[in-house]
Amino acid sequence: MKRIYLPIGMLALLCLLTNAGGAASVTIEDYTGQSVALASPAGRIVSLSSSASELIFALGGEGQLVGRGGTSQFPPSIEAVPEMGTSSYSPNMELILEAHPEVVIADTMLSQVNRALMEDAGIAVVEESFVDPEHLTQAIANIGAILGKEAQATELTDFIEGYKEMVEGRVSGVSDRPRVFLERDLPYQTASSQTSDHQLIDAAGGENIAAGENVKYPTVSPEWVAERDPEVILLAVWSVEGEEISRDEMIQARDEILARPGLAQVSAVIDGRIYAYNSRLASGIRSVIGEIYMAKWFHPDLFVDIDPGEIHEEMMERFFGLQLEGTYVYP
Repeated sequence: MKRIYLPIGMLALLCLLTNAGGAASVTIEDYTGQSVALASPAGRIVSLSSSASELIFALGGEGQLVGRGGTSQFPPSIEAVPEMGTSSYSPNMELILEAHPEVVIADTMLSQVNRALMEDAGIAVVEESFVDPEHLTQAIANIGAILGKEAQATELTDFIEGYKEMVEGRVSGVSDRPRVFLERDLPYQTASSQTSDHQLIDAAGGENIAAGENVKYPTVSPEWVAERDPEVILLAVWSVEGEEISRDEMIQARDEILARPGLAQVSAVIDGRIYAYNSRLASGIRSVIGEIYMAKWFHPDLFVDIDPGEIHEEMMERFFGLQLEGTYVYP
């Protein structure tokens, strides 16, 4: 089924006015449903979300960034931006207030107490979700409006949605979806239908064996997995404090799955269909790269002509002016 998308301007800009002094004012609705009014383009921004920071650089707004959370590690030039806490969950309020930003961009881990403190200081606060694939288009539009980079936001959205539609077009008629078990950052911790991980698996043409579980991230047993006999196992590899993930770490994580006695008779293990991937490919603007990799792993015959690594390289070169470095999947 073909997606229908509203134009960026309609999606992000609820109100655009010009005052007598010539400065533009924009009102957006963030992920929490809050209407936030602020000047556009915003000249002083603090980003407490690594995905938001990455998006700001992709849109060419790095010159407007005066502070970041410590988990914001990409692109490498972001290290020149002062740290103001670790993340939305643990901001350094003293440093943020001293920086006098016009707007703080956070994810939904920001506490209402800290949001209120910022707003009481006259700082606009925008909370966005970068793990919800259905909201990503609006998040890009909202941040594009804050930066005054609406044209760049449209270009990035077109890039992402073009590839998502390509995947959807190829898997939409598939009746034989492989059974998939996803393991997150703890042994046997997986993801139900209430998660963005499930949405990626579903969009890529897989059947998540944990879809029906009652909690978002249940921890299951080896027996539970073996009984459902997944044909594919996905292993999300998480970086520690923003450090890059090495190829050896990917290999080690995959080998550990292969060595588990309780999974020895599972189809995915027997057939070697175990794929480790950098968790960065599961959220933010790079979630489309994760979706393409999954689609090729699930349905290799349908994606013979597609190289997800080349598409990742294209994104890096086009939106960051960088060559792709590091290991993002194995094998």
